[in-house]
Amino acid sequence: MIARPKGSLGEWVTDADYRSRWIREGMSGTARFTLAIDPSGRISECTITRSSGHAELDAATCRLIERRARFEPARDGAGNRVAGTYSNAINWKIPD
Repeated sequence: MIARPKGSLGEWVTDADYRSRWIREGMSGTARFTLAIDPSGRISECTITRSSGHAELDAATCRLIERRARFEPARDGAGNRVAGTYSNAINWKIPD
């Protein structure tokens, strides 16, 4: 079952989250993730399914999403709240 995000995905990770050291070291890439969402709509687990190539960016992806993302829980055929998942990616691009 798929959970639906509330609000704007663009607010989960922003340019302001980029650390100056990551910029200096040229760290960029796309971190793909899957979230486990419990029946109340809370994230119970974040798994990086494809690394950005940088462990720090991958860890920041889960940390920031777990803190900022909110979800409508998945529902079964009868409309009851059930555990679900959500998958997407964060593109870490060095800010201009």
